Amino acid sequence: MKKITFIAIASIVIFACTPKKETNDNLNKFNKNLVTAKQFIEVFSARDSIKEAALFSEDFTWDGTEIGQDALPKEALLNGDKGIMKMFKEIKFEDADFYPGLDSTYQLNSDVRVYGTWVSKFASNGKTSRMKYYAVFHFNDAGLITGLRERCNVADLTKELDK
Repeated sequence: MKKITFIAIASIVIFACTPKKETNDNLNKFNKNLVTAKQFIEVFSARDSIKEAALFSEDFTWDGTEIGQDALPKEALLNGDKGIMKMFKEIKFEDADFYPGLDSTYQLNSDVRVYGTWVSKFASNGKTSRMKYYAVFHFNDAGLITGLRERCNVADLTKELDK
């Protein structure tokens, strides 16, 4: 009887500790998508809007940082980015922390979440601005970005202008 109990408990432990195939698939997709999310940050920092646009799917939507600014097409993001690129002569992303996305049941999905700080120098006066940033990148099966949900305090960008 003890052998049967031991085998039953051991089987339960082994089964419970074996990762689900779906979780492994999503982790693999996350790792692939992480490369693209990092590439987005690199090409934005390099001010390359052509390479940036190539990372987006045709049905891409952007939820920007302003209240009520959501589900905008990629053209809206690219136009906004061009304005930012004119406003700043240097743009870099520091202290980046990347994490897998989670679905509503807290299971891994293929999204990429990032926390960090944008550090920029104003073209007009050379002053440095620091803006804390959080974003979630959503992807399709082809590895293109289908959605970008950004959160930050845009006021952080302009407070240096007053000094």
